[in-house]
Amino acid sequence: MGKEVKLFSELEIWAHKHAIHFAAALILTGLIVSANSLPDPLGGFFEWLAYTLGTPASYFAEALGLSPLEQSYSAYSLGVQVARIVHRLAGIGMAFIGLVWLLGELPRARKWQIWPEGGLGAAVKNLIDYYVGKKEPRFGKYNLGQKLWIIGVVVGFTLLFITGIIMWFRDSFSQSVVNTAHTLHTWLAWISIAGLIIHIYLAIGIPEHRPMLRAMFRTGTAPEEFVKKHHPLYYEKIRSED
Repeated sequence: MGKEVKLFSELEIWAHKHAIHFAAALILTGLIVSANSLPDPLGGFFEWLAYTLGTPASYFAEALGLSPLEQSYSAYSLGVQVARIVHRLAGIGMAFIGLVWLLGELPRARKWQIWPEGGLGAAVKNLIDYYVGKKEPRFGKYNLGQKLWIIGVVVGFTLLFITGIIMWFRDSFSQSVVNTAHTLHTWLAWISIAGLIIHIYLAIGIPEHRPMLRAMFRTGTAPEEFVKKHHPLYYEKIRSED
């Protein structure tokens, strides 16, 4: 086996793995909660999932902490209530993951390369050359698209969390604030789902990117030749630090 280059810490691997679990729970339960507003057949499918959740939940309604009124709901309504509870818990879990990751990464803050190497113009050109022109990349550890995705995830989830809290404690806010939070939460959720689909495709659907999957989910490392070819600026940087 050839030499390996370190790309991700154990903390980054841990955070990414568990962020996937909570993201899946958030998306699934969010779609169940909003099933009646979704077009068919999508809406019908998630309404069916609500019934599937609600039927067994009716036997454990009291243990779940549901009020007598909520316990009297139909299987569908009870399923939505259960999904809403899981959604809130998953949101708290995702926030916890993000906080642990942030606190763990703060000591390295001075090494964060947020602005693209070589400037924005060069970063855009490199991205187009690589994905459209199929030319050799001149990327650092992350290309412009990946940097924007990370920033988008941090900002987007922060807004989703804030708007979710507003809706959760709606009695503490005016109706106009709650309505605005609901609209923003919905739009951000759909944008996040679309972004996640693109992110997964770029990670799995492009063969050249697959060594990064092993690095992100298992070893934290990638073959030296892969890093040298696909992330040459990062490779040059770590070699100069040796």
